[in-house]
Amino acid sequence: MIKRKNFNVLLSAFLVSVSLFSLIPYKIDAFIQEPSNTSQNNSETSYLVEDNENYDTMPFKFRKSNELQSIANNSTLNLVGLDNLNISGSQQFSKMNLPLLLKAIDTNLPVIDFDLRQESHGFINGIPISFENEHNNANKGLSNDQVLKKEKAQLDSIKKGVPISFHNHPNKTITPEEVFDEKTLVTSDNIKYMRIFATDEELPSVESIDSFITIIKNLKEDSWLHFHCKEGIGRTTTFMIFYDMMKNYNNVSANDITNRQIELADFDSNDVHLLTSERRIALYDSFYNYCKKYSPEFKTTFGEYIKSL
Repeated sequence: MIKRKNFNVLLSAFLVSVSLFSLIPYKIDAFIQEPSNTSQNNSETSYLVEDNENYDTMPFKFRKSNELQSIANNSTLNLVGLDNLNISGSQQFSKMNLPLLLKAIDTNLPVIDFDLRQESHGFINGIPISFENEHNNANKGLSNDQVLKKEKAQLDSIKKGVPISFHNHPNKTITPEEVFDEKTLVTSDNIKYMRIFATDEELPSVESIDSFITIIKNLKEDSWLHFHCKEGIGRTTTFMIFYDMMKNYNNVSANDITNRQIELADFDSNDVHLLTSERRIALYDSFYNYCKKYSPEFKTTFGEYIKSL
């Protein structure tokens, strides 16, 4: 289980640093973004990669909020409200295993696909692919519209009938017969599509968090929300925690919500370490406190809340 520290000190130190450097341009979402070295910044060079090879079997890291057998006997977990969330998460799916995913979700509710990937991605012959640089942040700094235009251009550059190989599997060659984006795939199966442009290997920006809040606020009917990023770990779990907090802030602590979402996914120790860094815990706490203060209307944005601290 996760041992939570007092992160008021961390947050106070951050706010002091803001005041000390108030004379230089500063973006408030530096609190959210992970620190990165110059070598980790987005690069103009990105390569076509195959996202995963298990595209004929169930997507890895699948879990859902009403399937609690693996954690039901854990007396240290507060499970109040979890089984009513109607959410699930996984790694990137394919055209071939999307039916398996829907069967595993097993709901009569409308399904909404929450695509949390900022990086350009799509499908070749149903296989999930993306355009990746060293840190998978080639679209960092682009607006959402710029990402969509770039993604379309990159997918359009894949020529049908011309054999290609993948940067991460150079000896594997396929001949593209169909190329499409994720929205095209899921909407053809009567799944609603929502995209949150979150950068891999970093915490989500204030803008992406506020986009998510707006979408949730405006949902008109009961739905099943399926979250995914590339691997189904960092971004997926973070937004599942956010959703759980928006729905259960009154009855469950921030610590318990964080714990149960991580335990539900049955991650290994490396994944748990990633998801429980001090910066991430500080973000979870800030979002939880925001929910307690401004829900259910959420008339004040998360960005405005962060600026007010």
